[in-house]
Amino acid sequence: MTAASLRLLLPWLVFLPLASAGVVFALGRPAKRIALALALVHVGLTALLVTGARPILADRTATSEAGKLDPHFVPGDPTRGEGTGPQRTAINLLSLPSRSPTGSGGPGPNVQFFLGVDGINLWLVALASVMLVASILVSWDGVRDRPGAYYAWLFVLQAGAVGAFLSFDVILFYVFFELTLIPSFFLIGKWGTGSGRRDAARKFFLYTLGGSLLTLVGVIGVVLANPLPNGDLTFSVPDLMANVSRSMSAAAAAGPEALAAKKATQAWLFVAIMAGFAVKTPIWPFHTWLPGAYSEAPPGVTMLLSSLLAKLGTFGILRFALALTPDAALEYGLPAFGTLAGFGIIYAALCAFAQRDVKLMVAYSSVSHLGFLVLGLFAFNAEGLAGATLHMVNHGLSTGALFALTAFLLDRYKTSDMTQFGGLIGRFPLFAFFAFALCFASIGLPGLNNFASEMLMMGGLFDARNPGSGGVGLAVVAAVGIFLSAWYVLSMLRRVFFQPLKEPMVPDRPTDATWREKLTLGGLLALCLALGLFPQMLLKPMAADVAALAAVGDAARARAGK
Repeated sequence: MTAASLRLLLPWLVFLPLASAGVVFALGRPAKRIALALALVHVGLTALLVTGARPILADRTATSEAGKLDPHFVPGDPTRGEGTGPQRTAINLLSLPSRSPTGSGGPGPNVQFFLGVDGINLWLVALASVMLVASILVSWDGVRDRPGAYYAWLFVLQAGAVGAFLSFDVILFYVFFELTLIPSFFLIGKWGTGSGRRDAARKFFLYTLGGSLLTLVGVIGVVLANPLPNGDLTFSVPDLMANVSRSMSAAAAAGPEALAAKKATQAWLFVAIMAGFAVKTPIWPFHTWLPGAYSEAPPGVTMLLSSLLAKLGTFGILRFALALTPDAALEYGLPAFGTLAGFGIIYAALCAFAQRDVKLMVAYSSVSHLGFLVLGLFAFNAEGLAGATLHMVNHGLSTGALFALTAFLLDRYKTSDMTQFGGLIGRFPLFAFFAFALCFASIGLPGLNNFASEMLMMGGLFDARNPGSGGVGLAVVAAVGIFLSAWYVLSMLRRVFFQPLKEPMVPDRPTDATWREKLTLGGLLALCLALGLFPQMLLKPMAADVAALAAVGDAARARAGK
């Protein structure tokens, strides 16, 4: 596809799910088939985007210029992508008056419909598209109450996630980021499977809303503290990165006192920005909403919560905390939030081992693995950033697939309590094959997807030259977390699939994997295998963007004397 076609395609990736939500809501009972068809259309459009964008992104020359972010295929770009400068948009959603001290009457800050593609968000958009199809297939027989509304909320959730991933305007990102709260609240509270579903939905909503409001304060603070050279403000992420780099360089040239004052302001902004993303990821101890939400939500919803909404947190750390408050992220990222994440790796792994319910085990496993991802991000170097970005996709696939495995048990036995099972390898040999292969992917078996990203993040931690980071110690903690993940996952497999046959009493004799379960589990396993064998498919297009962010970190290290 041409660049012009890709620019036209981007808005459709956001608006098609919203339109699909209206269609399936009006249909009622037949909604699931139409929902699957519309989700497959979205997958097709995403495939066109990946096919057209990947060679262009992969051919870019990696740059070491600090503060440069390079979105492509921007709708409304006046140069139509043919100019020599960075791509920007002319589509203004809300215009504010100029605050230029010269009173020149120049353009003020505009909230813009600034969508774009780079090597980082491309794969997260693809993940969102694939996981919606998997979620619909997993929900096929389990959702009988108002299916039209259920699938409509799934599409709204996808639209919010895709819009946030594609946004390069901080206010537009925040709107999409908050949009995901509404469908999540109703999907957990209305279609949850347990008696505590309303309390879980309420806790999830309040936790996430409270944290994200602080994030908004931090982002607006960055905007106010880093104006353009003429004094006007901007909400553009690439321009804000350049402004931050310019203002920090000017403070460093002005002397130690000016630099210290700038760093102090940035530290407070960093803490505010991290508040919402720490809850969304979640980082221990901000994870307490997660066990209830994950255990009460339907399996198809839990798949999207773990594979997409958690990635909004880690993506926000990368796009905002690292890019817009780099000096504070370097100084406090690993020592403060890295320490919390490291503790969470061990704590959540031990909690996972203690669970009797497979669904809760996977939920705590997700907290542990996401802690590792946070460590990779705050290593703030090329290896750590590349590994963390790759792991966002890998973790979304493998953890989403594990929740799909629990749906198999819930559909047949209405329980995922592992103490009630045994010897299922003889009863369901095909399901056992998928379960073993996907569990091996989750624990990072070489040749499957998580191995490559975990090794990159480990290398980034060993090479973390951050002030007071303790990178080697945190790398050891991460390695222990990998060992513990193998411990509790293999223990679960032993209990459920080996030993004498044991299963709950049900009216009908359960059957092995159906066609939709074969399609869901087989498709996710194929992607885990492909990314395990060919991680360069994803790593090469993101190389230039990772290098730009790593250069931001290197500039902060230079200012810190490292």
